[in-house]
Amino acid sequence: MTSVARLGVGIDLVGRGPELAALEAALRGAAAGRPAGVLLAGDAGVGKSRMVTETVERATAAGFTVLVGRCLDTADAALPYLPFTEIAGTLAAARPEIVAERPALRRLLPGEVVRDTTPGDDSGLGQLRVFDAVLSALDALSARSPTLLVVEDLHWADRSSRDLLVFLLSRLTAQRLVVLATYRRDDLHRRHPLRPVLSELVRLPTVERLELEPLGEAEALELVRRLAQRWTDGALTEDQLRRIARRSEGNAFFAEELVTAGSSGVPEGLAEVLMARIEALPAQTQRVLRIAAVSGRRVRHERLAAVSGLDDEDLDQALREAVAQHVLVLDRPGDPTADGYVFRHALLREAIYQELLPGERTRLHARHAEHLAAKAEPGSAAELAHHAYAGHDLVRALAASVVAADEADARSAPAEALFQLERALELWHTVPDPETVTGTCEAAVTRAASWYASHAGDPDRAVQLGRRAVELAEADKDDLMTARCARGLAQLLLDLPGHEPEALATARRALALLTEQPPSADLAWAHCTLARAFWRVDRPADADEHARAAVAVVDGMDLTGSLQHRAGEAIGAEAIGAEAIGAKADGLITMSICAQHIGEDELSLRLVRDARRLAHRAGHQTVELRSYYNLGLQLFDSGRLAEAAEVFREGEQRAEEVGLGWSGYAIDLRVVHVLTMYQLGEWDRAEAAARIAGRAVSATVGSRLAAAGMLVAAARGRLAEVERQLAELANHSSADDQVMVLAGIAGAEAALWAGDPGEAARRVAAAIRGLQGVLERHLGTIALAAVGIGAQAALAGSGAVPAAAARAEAERLAALAEDAAAHGMPRSSRLGPEGRAWLAWARAELTRLTGPDPAAWTAAITAFEYEGGRPGAPGYRQGCGLLRRAEARLARGEPAVGAVADDLTAACATATRLGAEPLAGAARAAARRAGVRLASPAADRAPAGDPLTPRERAVLGLVAAGRTNRQVGEELYISEKTVSVHLSRVMAKLGASSRTEAVSVAYARGLLTPSTD
Repeated sequence: MTSVARLGVGIDLVGRGPELAALEAALRGAAAGRPAGVLLAGDAGVGKSRMVTETVERATAAGFTVLVGRCLDTADAALPYLPFTEIAGTLAAARPEIVAERPALRRLLPGEVVRDTTPGDDSGLGQLRVFDAVLSALDALSARSPTLLVVEDLHWADRSSRDLLVFLLSRLTAQRLVVLATYRRDDLHRRHPLRPVLSELVRLPTVERLELEPLGEAEALELVRRLAQRWTDGALTEDQLRRIARRSEGNAFFAEELVTAGSSGVPEGLAEVLMARIEALPAQTQRVLRIAAVSGRRVRHERLAAVSGLDDEDLDQALREAVAQHVLVLDRPGDPTADGYVFRHALLREAIYQELLPGERTRLHARHAEHLAAKAEPGSAAELAHHAYAGHDLVRALAASVVAADEADARSAPAEALFQLERALELWHTVPDPETVTGTCEAAVTRAASWYASHAGDPDRAVQLGRRAVELAEADKDDLMTARCARGLAQLLLDLPGHEPEALATARRALALLTEQPPSADLAWAHCTLARAFWRVDRPADADEHARAAVAVVDGMDLTGSLQHRAGEAIGAEAIGAEAIGAKADGLITMSICAQHIGEDELSLRLVRDARRLAHRAGHQTVELRSYYNLGLQLFDSGRLAEAAEVFREGEQRAEEVGLGWSGYAIDLRVVHVLTMYQLGEWDRAEAAARIAGRAVSATVGSRLAAAGMLVAAARGRLAEVERQLAELANHSSADDQVMVLAGIAGAEAALWAGDPGEAARRVAAAIRGLQGVLERHLGTIALAAVGIGAQAALAGSGAVPAAAARAEAERLAALAEDAAAHGMPRSSRLGPEGRAWLAWARAELTRLTGPDPAAWTAAITAFEYEGGRPGAPGYRQGCGLLRRAEARLARGEPAVGAVADDLTAACATATRLGAEPLAGAARAAARRAGVRLASPAADRAPAGDPLTPRERAVLGLVAAGRTNRQVGEELYISEKTVSVHLSRVMAKLGASSRTEAVSVAYARGLLTPSTD
């Protein structure tokens, strides 16, 4: 950690009791395995750095490992991962084995330029590997000792650093780790890029924001007294001290500078204070400070010497004066390798820089650029581009921007690479012969910028640049470049809902330009992309044709082979490059999907397994993860849930092994794994996976996981939690069809259990409208319609809607379900088990309005037999169906014994096993109304001996509602530690190994009842 001296260091901290107490609480919690993120906000000079220093000292004394990284005001130099480069350097020096075990961390080390050697599109996953490596390193470090990670001046952070911080804070689970980040509150203008990041972070349960306000009048006066005593030997009068305290307005840095100004007069504002000090320095010192201010907050001695032109003696004298007057301090004092200086406070550097005349500023930037160009150090291109641009040396700025993008790419920083290339494109037509200057063409630069925009999370900008790249390549009459640009654009368009027709046309264009070319990876990938585009527009035969063509191109064969023949040859081609093998594996996956479409299930599975082996051998990890996803999905769609769950688990494990645990297909694997565990009745595991994985990834990914987890929350009666999740999802409006279906079902069922069928009906209607905006006929409509019909039956039963009107709406929904079953997308040769089950459910629900029919419910129960996971253990839907069948039998006048009692007993037993209290309560209520005594007394009432105290039950109830330990403590007015003690006792009494399991057991035993608030 670099020690930057402050005038206030050396005196005791004044005030800040509540803030320091909160930071100490975070440290204590982390030491006990409760990680925390703290965002320390305050105006410039208010004392954030002093609070960090105090926290670091206390953490060190408590045995913490401390890592500190600082962001710098590098203007548009866009140096990627700057604070984490400092952190990685410290970690490499202190714990070299941790870095050695994680090669991706080398990309963050100072001076390292590590190229990504993974094939094709997998190179875009380098940032995820870096993120995963940092998280893994912190996990390992905090396992050895509690750790404090500090990131200072977040308002200056580059995009990649901001993204990495979000990644880390969103994955705080059980590490002994505190992440402390500071930022200037007064710098955050309305469009500052940190604003949306903060909005996302403060919603995380493990993150707390501390606002560092100015000191109060008494505290400000006390600070001024102490400063004056230490630095002026008591020369200031009491009147001067009070005047300085008032003028400082509680700003600690302002107070320090005013004390330094002392009796020479108190200037009106902070800028005047700072410049008054600078202008009192010798002219030579002022000149050196102006050079240093242009360089940045930190500057190396050799650069000051080169840019100033001063001889060693004159330069030393100027610097000695700047250090003596506390304008500059030594960088890393005590380190014999340190050779630079740091402005004591960023405000000093900003004041000097702002006072530069325009011409003076331009000349100094140009001289810095000349020095950097002469040195030509690796990793300095971004800084060179910045100074050259500010110095109006546009030729040098263009060349350096292109190199800087390449260096940013080597560090897996796509946002910074995009910034550099967009500046290059801005300069392209302002310099003569830009192709010679850069060694490339405008189309290639634009294509690369599109690729970086996509990986930086800006798909709209990526498409805009992709279209421009195609235009430029066409103008150059370069068919190969045009084909590559068009293929890249088509892939981008396929990821944006509603752009399928343009994607298809663009993919065709790419292929047409290569058809006369010899077999190549480009040709194979063009066929793969077109195959995917055809599948997306419901043309499976054409998709299959081009997938087979891709395989044939790689194999060097013609296009006439059968699917079976291609499957038999799938693992050939030992000498083909990794990129071509990746294309072949991708083609095999699409062939597999097409084979499943025509009912060739075994062939489909064989093809996708071949693709998985081939992609693994080639090291094409994106395609390999796609193969895991599609293999598991085919098993899932066939009702082979246990096998599917195992494949999804293996896929997630493989993603973790290669550092891609948070990539697109890895997240998709986790989402479907959650759904599979839900259907298998493994609800605790499903909830844990959804909760841990759902913390702040992209809005779409987080929404999918949250929606999947809501199914369990609704079924277990945590209705307030579902409402909060729905409100959260509403803040992230998404066109994701999976979210619409899952959230629509969970939200409607929560409303039904809460006794509000009208709201349930509205939620179903909204979800179906959303789906129709994506696809006119979507298979998800079947399940939504089934739940919607149930809502109409409940409305009619309560008298809220006339029976005829409810029946008419229910029949309309039933027709939608039947139409989706016959024509819905994504479509295959037959409806899968889940689709058939929901269709049977919709038909059965309709009988609640047209006339009770136990046989319809028997069909629905039978259709959902693929759920449950264990013979003789009905799944949740079957349990609900048993209740409905019992109600239908009673409505038909059957006696309340025999089959009716058996159905109600089985429904209650199923609900109890799963912790589905609303269903259990409904079954018990139905039994009481019918005069049925359930076979198991435990299913009919809670056990007489309640092991929980009232306080333990209150704590557990709030945990069941989704509260964190801290929130429970706030609501019950007890400490977070006391909450933890209560939960430990509850888990011991209930024989549970986790909070989630304790809640499930309590519901099952009737110790908790669902909240409907």
